[in-house]
Amino acid sequence: MDWFAHLNVLSLESRRSEEMEALIRKYGGTPQVAPSMREVKLDLSGPLTAFERDLNAGDIHAVACLTGVGTRMFLKELAARDPKHLDALRNLPLIARGSKPAQALKAFGLPSLLVPKPCTWHEVTEHLLATLTRGQHAVVLEYGEALPLAMRRELGEAGIRVTSIPVYRCAFPQDTGPLARAVRDVVLGGPDILLLSSGTQLLHFLKYAEKLGLLAEARAGLARLVVVSIGPACSEAAADLGLRIDLEANPHKMGILVRVAAEHAPGLIAQRLARAG
Repeated sequence: MDWFAHLNVLSLESRRSEEMEALIRKYGGTPQVAPSMREVKLDLSGPLTAFERDLNAGDIHAVACLTGVGTRMFLKELAARDPKHLDALRNLPLIARGSKPAQALKAFGLPSLLVPKPCTWHEVTEHLLATLTRGQHAVVLEYGEALPLAMRRELGEAGIRVTSIPVYRCAFPQDTGPLARAVRDVVLGGPDILLLSSGTQLLHFLKYAEKLGLLAEARAGLARLVVVSIGPACSEAAADLGLRIDLEANPHKMGILVRVAAEHAPGLIAQRLARAG
C-alpha cells in the first residue's frame, strides 16, 4: 500500500512532535510539524486551599478530571500539601473524561469512573446530572480552556454547585516560527492533509493566523485540506471553530490518527480532484 504517497502532511502537535513526525514519515508522508501550544501551569495556592477546606468538611461530592496533564499537576500539588488528601479522594466519585485522566488517577493509586464514549464534556455533564442531587458540589479540573458555558448552565439549572479549577492554560509555543510558517503555507496551498490531536491546536492556529492578519486566507486554505481528527472531542471543538472534519480516528490514539489519514486521505484528495475536473 502506498499510504500517504509523499503527500504533504501538516500536524500541530506540540508535546509529541518528534513522534508525530516519525509516524508521518513511516507512512510515506512529507511531514510538517508545527507545535501550536504549550501548557503553562497556573498558581494553585488559592484553589488548593479552598479544595482542602471543602474536602475536610465533606462538601465535595464528585471530582471531574478532564485531562491527564491537568489531573497530574493538581494531584501532585495536593499530595505535596498532605498525602492523606489522596486517602480522602478514594471515598469520592472521581470521574475521568477518557483514558488519560484515568491513567493519571491510577498513577496516584486512585480509582476512576470512566464516562462513556465519545468522552466529551457532554458525557461528563450527563454523568454528574445522573449521580448528583440538588445542592451537591462537583469540582471540575479544567482542560486548558475555561469550562463550556453550556456545561455550567446545565449543572446550575439542576441545582448542582460547580467549582471549576483552572490548573493550566494553553499558550503559544516559545518559538512561534514553525507555527507562522504553517499558517503561511496553508494560505499558499502547501499542505494536503491536516492532522489534529486536540481542538486547542486549531484554536491556536486560527489565533496566530489572525495575529498575522491572515485569518480569512487561512480559513480558506484549511477548507481545501483533508482534515483528520483524533476523536469526537477534537472534532466537536473543530466544528465549533467552523472547520469540517473529513476523517476521525478510532481508537482515539495518535498512531491510529496517522494510519487512518494515510489509508483514506489520498483517496479523498483524488475524489476531489476528479470532481474538480
